[in-house]
Amino acid sequence: MTLKQALLAALLLFASRPLLHAAETLLVDQGAPRAQIVIAAENRPRMATLAALELQRHIQAISGARLPIVTSPDASLPIKIYVGKSPATDKLGVTDKDLKYGAFRMVSGKDWLVLLGNDFNFVPPAYLARKRSDKEPELAWKKAVAEKTDMEWGFPFQSGVESQWIPPKFEATLAAYYGKDAADLWLTSGNTTRGFEYQDENGSLNAVCEFLRGLGVRWYMPGSLGEVVPERKTIELTAMNKTVFPDTHGRSWLWNNYAKFSFDDVLWARRIGINSPYQKLGFAGGAHGLTHVHSGEAMKKAHPEYYALLGGKRDIEHRGHGTPCFSSEGLFQETVNYCRFMFDVYQMPAVDLWPGDGLSHCGCEMCKEKPTPELVWGFTERVGRELYKTHPDKLITGGAYTSYNDTSDKVAKFTPNVAIKVSNSGRPKMNDPEHWADYTSRMDRWKAKVAPGNIFRFENNLYHLWGKEDGVRGAAISYPLLHPRAMAKDLKYLKGVALLGTGEVSQYRAKWQAMGLEHITLYIQSRFFWNADQDVNQVLDEYCTLFYGPAAKEMKQAIDFAESNLAYKDVSRGRGRGNPMNVSLNTALKFRDLLDKAKTAAGDTIYGQRIEAVISDLQPREQLIAKYQAKEQELAELRSKAPLAVGTVGANLSERPHYPLKANRGNIKGVPETTFQVGWDKNFLLLDIVCKEPDMKKIVVANDVVSGDYVAVSMETPNHTYYHLEVNPDGRLLEGAPSGDWKSLADVKADKGADFWRVQLRIPTVGEAEAEADPKHRVAGTMPTQEAPWFFNVGRLRLAGLEKPEQQAFSPTGGSWHIPAKFGKLEIK
Repeated sequence: MTLKQALLAALLLFASRPLLHAAETLLVDQGAPRAQIVIAAENRPRMATLAALELQRHIQAISGARLPIVTSPDASLPIKIYVGKSPATDKLGVTDKDLKYGAFRMVSGKDWLVLLGNDFNFVPPAYLARKRSDKEPELAWKKAVAEKTDMEWGFPFQSGVESQWIPPKFEATLAAYYGKDAADLWLTSGNTTRGFEYQDENGSLNAVCEFLRGLGVRWYMPGSLGEVVPERKTIELTAMNKTVFPDTHGRSWLWNNYAKFSFDDVLWARRIGINSPYQKLGFAGGAHGLTHVHSGEAMKKAHPEYYALLGGKRDIEHRGHGTPCFSSEGLFQETVNYCRFMFDVYQMPAVDLWPGDGLSHCGCEMCKEKPTPELVWGFTERVGRELYKTHPDKLITGGAYTSYNDTSDKVAKFTPNVAIKVSNSGRPKMNDPEHWADYTSRMDRWKAKVAPGNIFRFENNLYHLWGKEDGVRGAAISYPLLHPRAMAKDLKYLKGVALLGTGEVSQYRAKWQAMGLEHITLYIQSRFFWNADQDVNQVLDEYCTLFYGPAAKEMKQAIDFAESNLAYKDVSRGRGRGNPMNVSLNTALKFRDLLDKAKTAAGDTIYGQRIEAVISDLQPREQLIAKYQAKEQELAELRSKAPLAVGTVGANLSERPHYPLKANRGNIKGVPETTFQVGWDKNFLLLDIVCKEPDMKKIVVANDVVSGDYVAVSMETPNHTYYHLEVNPDGRLLEGAPSGDWKSLADVKADKGADFWRVQLRIPTVGEAEAEADPKHRVAGTMPTQEAPWFFNVGRLRLAGLEKPEQQAFSPTGGSWHIPAKFGKLEIK
């Protein structure tokens, strides 16, 4: 450790510790132990054992002194450190009362210190399979369900195998970390589990880690490379009496096969205070729980009216579970019965009613005219109100997501038993004022309607997993998604609002995909989960100083640059969502320049190794340049072959050419025919799209647009990549980009004939200055010319009476509408 590092560690220690006793008492004196660690002899949770081992290991790493761990204290050493609940802590009057969700106490006396929280061994219930071949839980479920419904409900419980961390060489792993006697200590006091469960709670370990942080220890990243451990031969027992409660009760990550992760990984998460949502949600509070109500094959056959009417048919097959009709009285009653069954028989604290992915809007008479949020949240509130009569202490949860991410004006107030999981709100972009305003205004609407404490946050962070190269898992990253300030900003805003925060991280097959990068934001998340009132600048300054030493300034510049240059706007989007890592080559290279400068400053030291861990997650400079050049060449080649549509100036399109759409796959003539005309009039783009339809009675007109027949228009202008509009046969418009609430302000006319339906659009455009002043309205771009064309596409999705929807496009993409490289070209002459 450098002199600067040592001075900072000393200052941190001094600032963090209370006043000393008049006669200072030493835990370690010049490398010699003066304290013993005392744990309960009987009924000791395994996490209390882990806490004691962690304390012993780190005190030895700091000072060289190995404090003995005992279950029966003696007079051989004058100071006693009590870790976890025991008869001795009860006698001292220090208890774990009210210490839920990992909260802890740190209390000292003249010759003793208590580090204590609520610890418990999770005991897997019988309904969680402990082997992949175990079918008994599901068979027991079916038998129990048969008594409650004449149909069947889907089995809602995942295997418990992946929530166990039980390595094949547990004793050897423990010995490598804590010494040869560690496994013997672990397998005492009634514990026979060679490992632990994801749901085990470790309040006493949280207390130990807070004590060690006071000594200057930090865990920034898994493994020894991620640890900062100061050296000091003497450690004092200082006066303390504090109880720490986390600002966020549920602080979880969604581990991809927890059982297979390394000890370094799972231990790091526990050291920084990550826990499980189990105490809050149990095992029926996860995502998309409503699907279990209606996924049974017997129910599909007996009650098709429970399912959404799509294209004239009840959708019983979507993703294996079908699509619900929220106006169905039978589905409502089945859902109420299901929830009561889960509460009464399986003792669940919460049951989730989040609909399945890819929700389509039901076209029945009762649903089709209602907005999707009204259907979803009206159903959720109605179920909640009914359950509140019998189970007021239980929760039902729903996910604010995609087309129903906002609340409904029709729900004045949710009953106190309804909790809302606000999901996928673009946390990396919280520093963008526009995005932040959209997010907080939506959250304010939720706060006004949901009982205090019943808003949870789910954030789907897979950027470093999928944001690699064309969605390939494990490939090197072009540009990182570092967002520590945005993370801190959101968690500070959520204090007292959201008591549970969880989300996926970039993991695949039980490995972190980019831990050198990922840890920076995750560490900040862990600290602000506990105390959202901190100053993020101070936390980042400390991190850079302690972790990168002589390169602290350079790494701080690199991290700040990475976050401030994320692509907030003008990025390719599907339905308003974008990839903030989609930056220019110059930006990506500048970030690498800053890292190279930092590595030079760090030299051949542990600080340099840590910087190299960041660099190694990135694509090498030469490959990066080649990739960008290849993409530019590919784009140029595709656009040189792009079909051209030419419009002329004037409001009358009657004499303009008719451009036909082709099948989106196969590049053949579209059947039935779809054509469009295009023009320009006084800063308005004009489109007239005619969709031939042999049987107009079969067209599907969906309130959410995309669940029925519709036409799609995409526009990439020289100012923006890209805008997207979708219009149904009634003229209802759905829009996306540049933000979730962007509006084109287009004039839309729709009409129908005997064998066609037609949409006419008059889309206003503005110049760059006006677009900057008002980015939420209209299209940014001047009239397309041969020198400065637009790239655009017109598509049609036809559902009318078909088993499988058909797609047509002016410039076939072969898949999604959202592939701008395959757009056609537009010029006005």
